[in-house]
Amino acid sequence: MDPTARVIYLAEIASKYYDQHKTQQEIADEIGVTRSAVSRLLTEAHQKGIIEIIVHYPYRTSTELEKALQNTFGLKAARVLIRENKDDEETLAGVGRLAAQYFISILNEKAVVGVSWGTGLYQMVRAMRPMSYPHVEVVQLVGGMGAQKPSAIGSLLAPLLADLLGCTCHYLPAPTITESAAVRNAFMQERSIRETLDLAFRADIALVGIGSIKPEVNTPYKLGIINDEELQSLLSAGAVGNVCGYFYDIHGNFLDVDVNHRLVGIELKDLVHIPTVIGVSGGVQKAEGILGALRGKYINILITDDRTARRILEIEGNSSAF
Repeated sequence: MDPTARVIYLAEIASKYYDQHKTQQEIADEIGVTRSAVSRLLTEAHQKGIIEIIVHYPYRTSTELEKALQNTFGLKAARVLIRENKDDEETLAGVGRLAAQYFISILNEKAVVGVSWGTGLYQMVRAMRPMSYPHVEVVQLVGGMGAQKPSAIGSLLAPLLADLLGCTCHYLPAPTITESAAVRNAFMQERSIRETLDLAFRADIALVGIGSIKPEVNTPYKLGIINDEELQSLLSAGAVGNVCGYFYDIHGNFLDVDVNHRLVGIELKDLVHIPTVIGVSGGVQKAEGILGALRGKYINILITDDRTARRILEIEGNSSAF
């Protein structure tokens, strides 16, 4: 193919992806190539200047708060966005961008990446550009069908992330939270679910959001997955947040509540076996939930903002650390 024809060809591929909003797999099926080939073509288009990508300069981060979090909770790493005059939406977008930068910096070509849910994770995925990692495998940690919104549910985040990486995605074709523990246990015996979860247990990296029990920011409640009565039962049990959909208290203890027994996905205790668990969450209203996740050792890398980090350290009684 001569250079001019090549440029036209790359521009057409780029237009399908960026202008027509087709997925890499849809483009691959349309032009008769593999999805990884489409990812390489998009990368080539970027390198040749055919695609103009807006580069966001990294937000400033607080090394002091990062060290305080690492020392206080024994974390492998922390990234703390300096909020400055950013509003809540821009702050969360910045947290997502930090998460994307960190994730790509540690991603290897044969990694298994598990994805939970959360608005911070959605912002992370949004901040990424198409890449070619054909041997990476993305796997859902939590099932999800029915009521969904892109900024929260892992069943949408997983394929979005896999598409950007040009790799395979493994799904959990089951409701996030079932009607009863018995139904959940029946689902967990289904072959495709077992195979997906077996892969999730072998993940090298887990990406998880951290929630709050407050009605206005609690994802399962806002999605209608749990009702007012169930939310009140969590409140009475002292729940403060969730990782992979499971609720725990501010001390990091797993709560023996009905919702936890009805969730289809990897169990909270299994996160300890995943080498790198990145918690992505921002906002002072999430501080207690993040603290519970830190105390429970459910995450070993935290990416958040400075106001949230200060609140976490304040509650922990370590405000003198910064």
